[in-house]
Amino acid sequence: MSLASLPRRPLATVPDLAEHYGVPEKTIHRWHQTQACVGPLMFRVGKYLRARWVDVDRYDAEQAERRRAA
Repeated sequence: MSLASLPRRPLATVPDLAEHYGVPEKTIHRWHQTQACVGPLMFRVGKYLRARWVDVDRYDAEQAERRRAA
């Protein structure tokens, strides 16, 4: 299934991501600023930090797989 065939979801905002991961919004900003491969792929839309939900889902799946492998 290609990305084009998936229904479009709104981009995740910093508050959305903070709620999803149960961390403060400042942590989400730190993940993006340090670029330490922590958290899902995030990018700026103007002055706002956003993430695609498909990237959030992918990151969550990768983390779950790493825990199973450990």
